[in-house]
Amino acid sequence: MSMNFNNPINQAAESAIQKMFEGRIKAMDEKTVLFEGEVIRQSEMGLIARLAKQPVEIQMHKQGEIKTMSDGTQYQVTPQGWVKI
Repeated sequence: MSMNFNNPINQAAESAIQKMFEGRIKAMDEKTVLFEGEVIRQSEMGLIARLAKQPVEIQMHKQGEIKTMSDGTQYQVTPQGWVKI
């Protein structure tokens, strides 16, 4: 899954994301978080959106999909999760 923002996130939102998804984050930049897991809590996403002061979009990805981070690094979904390519 990925969490996406229109604008760069602030430090408060980044800290909350790191705490909530500890051990499940595979990559993170100023607008995108790639993470593994199947449970998303509406209350957690609401808190992140309020801290970031912007909407947060959650995307589910199927095997083989590729996501490009802001620095150009690409990650692909595999049966084992996100893998840097």
